[in-house]
Amino acid sequence: MNRQFHSLAFLCLALLSTSPCPTVQAQSSQFRIGADISGTFFDPAQSGQGFIVEHIDLGGSPGLAVSWFTYREGRQVWLFGVGPVTGASAAIPLSISRGADFPPRFVPSEALIEPWGTLTLAFTSTDAGTASWISSYAGFNNGSQPISRLTALALGGDNSNGRVANCHSGSWFDPAQSGHGIFIEVIGPDSNRQMVAIWYAYLNGEQRWITALGPIQGNTATLSAQITSGADFPPNFRSADVDSQPWGTMTFTGLDADRASWSWSSTVDGFGSGTLSLQRLTALNGYDCAPRNKAEANRFLTQTSFGPRPGEGEALTTSSLSDWIASQKLQPITLQRPAIEQAIAAQVLTDPRNAAFYSAYRMERWFDSALHAPDQLRQRMAFALSQILVVSDQGTLINLPTLMAEYNDILLRNAFGNYRTLLKEVTLSPAMGLFLSHLRNQKTDWTLDEQGQLTPGLIAPDENYAREVMQLFSIGLIERNLDFSPIEAGGQTVPTYAQESVSENAKALTGFGFACTGPATVGTINLNRNCGFCSGSACQFSTTAFFSVPTRYALPGIVTALIHPDGYAPMVCYPRYADTGRSATAADGYAVLPAPHDRKVLLGEVTIAASAVACHSGTPSSEQQTCIDYCNAQIDSLIDSLFHHPNLAPFVSRQLIQRFVSSNPSPAYIERVARVFENNGSGVRGDLGAVIGAVLLDPEARNRLPDDRAGKLREPLLKITALWRAFDAQRSSQGAYGMFTPERQFTQRPLGAPSVFNFYEPDYQPPGALAEAGLYAPEFQILNESSAILAADGFWNLVFSGYEVQANNTVRFNTPRSLAYLPTSTLDALPGDHAGLVEELNQRLLYGRMTDSLRSRLIELLDNMGGAEARLKALDLIHLVMISPAFAIQQ
Repeated sequence: MNRQFHSLAFLCLALLSTSPCPTVQAQSSQFRIGADISGTFFDPAQSGQGFIVEHIDLGGSPGLAVSWFTYREGRQVWLFGVGPVTGASAAIPLSISRGADFPPRFVPSEALIEPWGTLTLAFTSTDAGTASWISSYAGFNNGSQPISRLTALALGGDNSNGRVANCHSGSWFDPAQSGHGIFIEVIGPDSNRQMVAIWYAYLNGEQRWITALGPIQGNTATLSAQITSGADFPPNFRSADVDSQPWGTMTFTGLDADRASWSWSSTVDGFGSGTLSLQRLTALNGYDCAPRNKAEANRFLTQTSFGPRPGEGEALTTSSLSDWIASQKLQPITLQRPAIEQAIAAQVLTDPRNAAFYSAYRMERWFDSALHAPDQLRQRMAFALSQILVVSDQGTLINLPTLMAEYNDILLRNAFGNYRTLLKEVTLSPAMGLFLSHLRNQKTDWTLDEQGQLTPGLIAPDENYAREVMQLFSIGLIERNLDFSPIEAGGQTVPTYAQESVSENAKALTGFGFACTGPATVGTINLNRNCGFCSGSACQFSTTAFFSVPTRYALPGIVTALIHPDGYAPMVCYPRYADTGRSATAADGYAVLPAPHDRKVLLGEVTIAASAVACHSGTPSSEQQTCIDYCNAQIDSLIDSLFHHPNLAPFVSRQLIQRFVSSNPSPAYIERVARVFENNGSGVRGDLGAVIGAVLLDPEARNRLPDDRAGKLREPLLKITALWRAFDAQRSSQGAYGMFTPERQFTQRPLGAPSVFNFYEPDYQPPGALAEAGLYAPEFQILNESSAILAADGFWNLVFSGYEVQANNTVRFNTPRSLAYLPTSTLDALPGDHAGLVEELNQRLLYGRMTDSLRSRLIELLDNMGGAEARLKALDLIHLVMISPAFAIQQ
């Protein structure tokens, strides 16, 4: 304990000097310019002139490159400049030029550039703002105008073999003819990609700009071009004065992300035809198709996997991000339940234990998948979904590891599928049925009293899942816009549902219990199953089957975790116990109940009428399937009422962004992802494969410039897997990772949240600066002084597992019996010099984000360790980096 505490204290005091430990820089939640600002803006009242706005890297800080395409006294003018971003605005010194000619007559030295004035762009959102300017250049003036977005750049795309993709958006030029060039914007959905081009050039000493638009086919875009004239500079600009005429055609042929061929043929005098060899002039921040270096690649892998392994970052720099995502979707699914089930079946024959013992099998399989499964993105997606559609084994489900593993497999199978399918499978999972108590949920039986009046029985449907499926799994508590902002009426938020909706949902959820399929064999073990004397659909009308519990393999005094497959198969309907809108007595012939009890009215006014036939334990075989179909249709109606609710898209999209990218996504980011949820580009709603692509490829996710609102506190489990993947951790001598109860030291356990509200809530705001700034930090809900110290100790145990520190500042290694360890071969391969070791850990654990201050402090620490063994230095440094704020925050 002393050594671990020393490490934590040393890091805070020595490495960070006088800085508080830890601190969070809180910023206002008001709009600020981000990478998603790039595009074309104009004043709708002055259509015909406008601004190209590019969000770029300005020496490590965000900047805007802006070009204003306008007029003066009937002639075209383009003004250009670059300025730094400050919050929601940017002041850009603009220049104007003259003197050159159109290629091939263009001579760079003939272009005379002069100061024009200052343009200030102040945005209120990613789509609107104000442009104001001050100019002392002859013929211009001071003024302002509102601006709105005209074009939104495409997201993602395959740029292999030179294919034109979103990363081709930006400025291009021929280095041999520096001084004129082409702005390229790739717009539209994948199915209808278009290119917008504006060529800023000269003709006979005067500025000219030509606009063009055309479809993209593979690596080529052929554009139809127009040239304009006739208008004047604001406030004298009038759209009606703009005279547009055909100019000719332009062709852009991509060679790779940074090189292209450009050709043109014009019908307007003076422009002719020709070709240029283009290179990229500006790369738009957030729109790279491939990482530009290993650090950017590792940042992407941190978001999309359980941590980059050595060499993966370098490999990714040669591939597009969209390609990587597409390849991950094609990877075979690494499931959990089949492997766990077979392992338990083998174990119980040789060393049977009571059920709780086998929960370790699920932990081992989960960590093995996190560390080694090739379908990393699917595994991460399932982990994210497990924190939205929460089921926990912290309770009676601890004794059912195969059921918990099967629930995880539901998330895995549907990770890139449709949310509707996922929500239905979750609803019918016995894990959810047990966790939120709608398994064997029974209807209210209406019978005749002594006076022959219909009277409800004492049993009422359980409303637990009926409530949480709305509040936590689909639509939330209040109505939301697509950007997650609340909808208000009369200054108040609007609730998504009332208690009546909960009660109606609960009725639709009645009648479901464990399937009952008879005896089964798991491994070599036969498991009996008493379903009563029935077969086929008749079993779903059996009281015995409805109340029966799937068998477990047991011996005298021991009940193991090996369970009959019915214990994890989807629940089935037992119509006798389902609310069908009819009475429960033969005395009135199971008559349809009087209104309103004859129907169920769900959200969106989805109405379920009474069953056409009576459903009871004696239902004739000819009508049994009708009853079963009715029962299943109720579930479909319930799922549909939630799936088509307008809240679903922003509700799910925001939480997925929080789990993968950032705790505080901008409203525009949420809306872009939510629009993909609503329509994947092919008219499909709820396509999670498309949604995760939108989450990860959005410019806000790919923004490589510092933004202290971006990112998130890294989850404890993701810290563990990042360490083990970075250093190729090996199993203990007993063949285990040994992380059986991670919640004890790290406050988190896979599918082991303390409640249905997960480990932390998406709207959690730590008291203090973050809350005052209106920012959210869900993961901070499980971070406090106690948990921070426990985790620091835990990480020391992980790093030093198998290593014993000796008095002479050396370490002795013995393969540990119970906990995974960092192999000596990995440690010995680390650089021996201090600067090299620090940089290696910077790349492996901080992904190139180490500050100069932290670097110098770490090197100073190593220097002060004198003649300590290289392994000890490496282990100490790994632990210090692991508990540093730089490692804790994922950006």
